[in-house]
Parts: sequence; C-alpha cells; structure tokens
Amino acid sequence: MNVLQRLNAVLDRKSTGVAKITGHLGGNAWAAQSQTGGNLILTGEAEVGGRVFYDQHTNRITGRAPDLAVTDLPLV
Repeated sequence: MNVLQRLNAVLDRKSTGVAKITGHLGGNAWAAQSQTGGNLILTGEAEVGGRVFYDQHTNRITGRAPDLAVTDLPLV
C-alpha cells in the first residue's frame, strides 16, 4: 500500500444520512424524504414506508435504519 492509499484510508470520510422511503420509482430507484424534509432519489434496496441509511455523496442506500424518533442536540 503506497502513502496515498494509506492517507486515503485514514481520512476516508463518509457522510451518512437517514431517509424515509415515500415511493418506488421503478427498477432500483426510490423516492425518499430526508430528516430535514428534502426530497431525494435513492438507489438500492428498500420498501415504501421504511427508513434507510444512505451515502449522502452517491445517494446509494447502505442499509435499513430503525424507525425511531431522531433528535439533533446542539453542541455548546
């Protein structure tokens, strides 16, 4: 592994979001709503009404998320 590969492995930053699936668009595409209320088109495996984790850079579904209330806590 060269120096660049090692650096990329250490700095690999993933940005994961949670969304609720609102509809099936056909194929592998899903309509979803993010926690902030934004509308998204995600790709992967899901079911209508379920919550999923997704990669915010690629909009690919990475897994199922629990259907729990989410609260943002401010850092002071």
